[in-house]
Amino acid sequence: MSSMPKSNYRSTKTAFLLLVFLLIVAEQSQAQSSSKSAESPSHARNESNSLSCGIESLYHMDRGVRGAASCATSSCHGGPKAGVSSSEAPRGSEYPLWLEKDPHAQSWKTISSEASAKILSKLGILKDGKIENVTGFQNCLACHNTDRNITETQLSPQIAEGVGCESCHGPSQHWYGSHYQGMASKIQAIQNLGLTDSEPLLQRAKICVTCHVGAKDRDMNHDIIAAGHPALYFDMAVFHEAYPKHWRDKDQDQPNFRSQLWLAGKIASADAELELLESRALKSLPVSVWPELSSYQCNSCHVSLNGLPQPASELNRDLVIRGRAPIRNWNFAGMDALSISTDLAKSDLKDAMDNLRKLLQSPNPDGKLVAAKSQQLRLRWSESWTEHGKPTLPDWSRQSQSALSIELIRDIERSNSWESAAGAYTAIWATHPVSSSGKLEAAMSTMRNGLLYPKDLMTPSFPRKKNGTTPPTLEEWNASLHQVSESLENHDLR
Repeated sequence: MSSMPKSNYRSTKTAFLLLVFLLIVAEQSQAQSSSKSAESPSHARNESNSLSCGIESLYHMDRGVRGAASCATSSCHGGPKAGVSSSEAPRGSEYPLWLEKDPHAQSWKTISSEASAKILSKLGILKDGKIENVTGFQNCLACHNTDRNITETQLSPQIAEGVGCESCHGPSQHWYGSHYQGMASKIQAIQNLGLTDSEPLLQRAKICVTCHVGAKDRDMNHDIIAAGHPALYFDMAVFHEAYPKHWRDKDQDQPNFRSQLWLAGKIASADAELELLESRALKSLPVSVWPELSSYQCNSCHVSLNGLPQPASELNRDLVIRGRAPIRNWNFAGMDALSISTDLAKSDLKDAMDNLRKLLQSPNPDGKLVAAKSQQLRLRWSESWTEHGKPTLPDWSRQSQSALSIELIRDIERSNSWESAAGAYTAIWATHPVSSSGKLEAAMSTMRNGLLYPKDLMTPSFPRKKNGTTPPTLEEWNASLHQVSESLENHDLR
């Protein structure tokens, strides 16, 4: 592999496009002549059930929640006893495992912290110790707490527990008294009452991305990032591996399990991004704005940590000429992967995606047109992983994952972004089983050290100081890419 430009992996350097972009947006009218031909997105409302991937109940906050404590009796999910929770504990120990091990149980503590209070204050949600903007706070609660129902005089919801059982399994008002009667003949009936089935990987991934990407009823946008919230970079395989599970996956020891998780996450992330894009473009939520800057690559506007803009000699000339920032591609990576590696390449899916990208990168993207195109693409996208009305993972093996990973490694040289390098790393990580070792693992460790954020910095920048490890040199980085590529090409997936 050829040596990479030194600027690529020393730091995240950027162009001076923010001012150009904002001036164009300010000067041009919101209405565009092309919007006249846009279809109303209402035509696809009848498809909401198929697009929900079986998680529609998660959006029904009108249904009552009982809280995780209601699941904690010793005869249900509260055994064997506190303090012994582990993934090997007997079934029935889900509640203590969640309470003691699961970081989701800490999310209320997080949003109640001093750091979060500063973020809420900057956003105008919290003022003088009181919730000033209830709607804005409920947008935060959608991903930080099971219950988001508060009144004008409340500082916290009635059930303040973090992300509890019903955040993922659905509000339990209608199924609490019957979900344990889960015989095959009754499972569908219970799910019709709002119990979300989290066993299929694709539906499980969709549950995760409602918060780790966003959804039509929750929006972690650029305003919130600018106030101090970390940007969201979700990878299902990596997160799933680290998560303290209160369930057993029967296929978790299969060699293709990681690659299946990776694909499920990428499919769900693209679906969620399109759903969120439509909601933002239509300003369906009071917290949403348009255009939404978090839809674009951070590197496009932000200067490096030393305050110096990217040298003109190193700028992407195509971007400079057009004066337009590229969109953030992290959540669309799965769509690109399937377009390249499967029969979808022969369809119109890739063309539709490219057209949406061009529209988003136009000087002043029309919201109604973007919403219509996003929904059309989402419907087309869902067809590629739906069989007989059910979300179904396409065939995807470790070999498929390996071939894609090699392409992503080569793409690192053509791009100039942390996002591309990190995406390649997670894709490579999903090619091999948990017990992996040897040269591939060592090379990936070098990659990881080069991708770590600097200490106390939650923005995509290569380390300028130690963060528990020493960043690799440019030569070490290039050597690691070469070794990873060679291992994958030789099918060294041990």
